Amino acid sequence: VAEPLRLAEGESRCDGRLEVAASLGAWARVPAGLWDARGGGVVCRQLSCGMPEKIYSVPGSGTAALRGLWCAGTEESVAQCNVSGMA
Repeated sequence: VAEPLRLAEGESRCDGRLEVAASLGAWARVPAGLWDARGGGVVCRQLSCGMPEKIYSVPGSGTAALRGLWCAGTEESVAQCNVSGMA
């Protein structure tokens, strides 16, 4: 089963720009300024990547951006977080 999120264009599978599955097979990027270490912890836990080392902004192109991702930090998956629609 494919994950509804991924880290794209990083140096490893646990590094890169956060993207979430959008409609029609497209991926939407989540700007680093719109989520924090709590959300990073949820993303890393969901992808079996351990704890996040840092959150930083990675430029991207060709994908729509979500307006935001807000997590308490205790969620098992991003699906349980508050996700804002496409910008």
